[in-house]
Amino acid sequence: MAEHLSYDIHILGLKDPSSRGRHRFASTIENLTGRAASDFDDHFPSSMLPMFEALYADRARTIVDALSDAGIIIEVRPSDTPPVMEVFEEQASTRTCPACDQMQPAAAEECAKCGVVFAKYEREQLVKMQKDHALEEAMVKVMQIRQEWLHRATEYLKTNNLPKEASAEFATVLLQDEVPFLRLDSDEGPVLLTSRRIIENRDSKFQSVPYEMISDVDYGGGKLTATRKAKQRLQITFHTPIPVGGDEKIKNLVWHLDKESSFKKDVVIDWGFARTFICGTCGERDLQYRTDGNKVHMRCMHCATDHEIDLAEGVAVPILAE
Repeated sequence: MAEHLSYDIHILGLKDPSSRGRHRFASTIENLTGRAASDFDDHFPSSMLPMFEALYADRARTIVDALSDAGIIIEVRPSDTPPVMEVFEEQASTRTCPACDQMQPAAAEECAKCGVVFAKYEREQLVKMQKDHALEEAMVKVMQIRQEWLHRATEYLKTNNLPKEASAEFATVLLQDEVPFLRLDSDEGPVLLTSRRIIENRDSKFQSVPYEMISDVDYGGGKLTATRKAKQRLQITFHTPIPVGGDEKIKNLVWHLDKESSFKKDVVIDWGFARTFICGTCGERDLQYRTDGNKVHMRCMHCATDHEIDLAEGVAVPILAE
């Protein structure tokens, strides 16, 4: 007889916790369970107990899609309980292959047409559902942190004006959802701080550094030559060498600031340690960095989850094992 797996679905939270989001949640649960929506208006189910239990893979996928469309954050877990409808399927003479829809004898363990092993296929689908929703949840957390820094940059601009022309030459590399708030001028070229990163324009080439990649901010004298006597040296050092084109990697960036820019020391240090990225699995911000080839990776020191990072977008998501 074929091995049947079953799955539980736990409700973890809402992407939109407002009254509108809760109403949508209650209506969706009502449609899926037949229970009155009023049961969930003021009561949110515990994440410790499954909302849906012992589901076949096909039924689990249907419910997962409905919950995702409603903005509900979930977790899919294997169940120790046999599938609820198992007794009825055992009485049937045929079953449908979940991969190619070919009708099969009910007791078949693999498809006679495409060769898929039913138990293995269902396990793979469970892993895929778990991965998709873990990544989705990680992105939700990233966006929440990003909004915090957007708000902070906006608040800084209320008391520290940034002329429009100060960021004009960076217009081609600024992202739609980042806020530039401070410009520094140096011998090496202008430097722009935004709500997400530091951007420099050196020799007409832009270099982008998310704050999360900075391990140290150091201010020195910078009195290297007569022309730089009144300049203050600023150096930022990275957790891991950052690719800047081809096979070239850089461990740090150095600027010699003019007098006015050097007065912004405290602001640069404060933002230099802004932690925008978080672990998409446990929510911690203690990430260790390394570079493999031209890709920057991070490992959470709390739960050992590896992450990939997009330097342009400033997003980190967990690399989940299949």
